[in-house]
Amino acid sequence: MDNYIPFLLIPFIGWGVRRYLIKHRDYSTLKRITLGIGISAWFVTEMARSFYRPYIYANDINDWVIADTIGNSLGTVTAVFMILTMSGRGTSWDWRLVGMVIAGLIGYEMLNLADDHPFDVNDVLATLLFGGISILVYARILARHGASDPR
Repeated sequence: MDNYIPFLLIPFIGWGVRRYLIKHRDYSTLKRITLGIGISAWFVTEMARSFYRPYIYANDINDWVIADTIGNSLGTVTAVFMILTMSGRGTSWDWRLVGMVIAGLIGYEMLNLADDHPFDVNDVLATLLFGGISILVYARILARHGASDPR
């Protein structure tokens, strides 16, 4: 609970990304939604890491590995939607981006096998589950605000 730097960074990064998109005339409804989801997921991730996880660990509560995998679950949502905000086109290219982000996050977890760090299969499962949820959410958003949204 002593690391509050992410809470200070969230508004600045949100403002900076928004300003960048406006400057490049790319601040469409699709980008507003993906930015909102990405920043919100990041905020909830950091809240859970800073308050929920320490509380669960301190009180020895069994929460079905939610506290252990919070970084991989909501962190996956954050990564997917922030990448889509910055690089998404509202086209089929976006699916490649999503796949690369999810594969990269799983690959990062697999690097633990090559080192002395413990490998946690629950982290991989959380990445896959929340990557799938992100795909479903983005498919809905893209169907509604994708190609017909003027850029």
